[in-house]
Amino acid sequence: MATGTRYPVVLSADLRSLLEKLAGSRTTSVRQRRNARILLLRADQAGYQEILDEVGCSRDVVARVCRRFAQGGWPAVGREAARGRPWCHEPTDREDVLAWAQTNPQALGLPVTRWSLHWLQVLWRQRKSTPPPARETLRRWLRTAKICWFSIRSFCRSSDPDWKTKATAVCDAYLHAPAGWAVLSYDQKPHLQALSRAWPTRYAQPNHAGQRPHEYKRNGITCVHAVLDVRSGRFQFAFRDDHKGPTIAALLHDWVEAVPERKVIVVLDNLAANHCPPVQAALTATGKLVLLLPVPTHSSWLNQIERVFADLQRELLDHADARSLASLEAQLQAWVDYRNTVARPYHWNYHPSLVQFKTAH
Repeated sequence: MATGTRYPVVLSADLRSLLEKLAGSRTTSVRQRRNARILLLRADQAGYQEILDEVGCSRDVVARVCRRFAQGGWPAVGREAARGRPWCHEPTDREDVLAWAQTNPQALGLPVTRWSLHWLQVLWRQRKSTPPPARETLRRWLRTAKICWFSIRSFCRSSDPDWKTKATAVCDAYLHAPAGWAVLSYDQKPHLQALSRAWPTRYAQPNHAGQRPHEYKRNGITCVHAVLDVRSGRFQFAFRDDHKGPTIAALLHDWVEAVPERKVIVVLDNLAANHCPPVQAALTATGKLVLLLPVPTHSSWLNQIERVFADLQRELLDHADARSLASLEAQLQAWVDYRNTVARPYHWNYHPSLVQFKTAH
């Protein structure tokens, strides 16, 4: 090929020494090692076929390396021409896209409430005269700016004017209750369904995730009432048909009466039935000093029993197969029995006085 004589390669002693180091280096790039070997072979008058067999590249690569070396020396060999579509967007275009992605789409005249790369292109066509960027370009702009355009996370803000006072009282009960006081955490898990699947669940196998049939049958609905002894970590539950005042009163009476301490703190939520006259009368009938501490509104995470319910849901209820309410109760009883054998209190370290005051989570 004429290219081999058109661009001769002549190396100085210093440059040859540099190329020999690069050709044998394990830390430089593959491209640099390849280019160095090609130039060394051409400088030694090696033919094209010999270079192709030795380096393992194409004729076009050899010709390009020799041509760039003849035109600009070794620095020109490593320079690559710009690839891909030429840049055709102004910096203000990128700023506009980032501003759009942080705004409600309906406020900009679109009939959607959630952004996608498609709808950013639609808005571009409405607002600008140039063609819209490719989706990969939009994705790169947004990710570089760390804007998660497709995701909206929910949050809850408490409107309780006494949030800090109530939260402080609950946390003080967890952290600083006197030795003679028992601390209980109570709540209900209503409308719990006993579901049986049409086929058994298939658990994980190599290269296959577990599978659960979508089809199920309802075998009854019940309400689980539960109480947690905060200091020991032990958990008790009861199935009932409802979570009305008389039902709650009877259960709290029995659980409070079974506590050996004469003074009891009960942390519970703001359900009206938890604070109705039957409950007050039942707790008075125990003959003990009982202090009810309601958590602030929209702050059920302050109630430690919710942590137990989260474990119960994840470890048992999510994949439970209950042919009847009795079967569900038996499974729940087995879970509670095991948990109580290894019971230990939660390590609670949150207190409103230790962090900046917030009511959203």
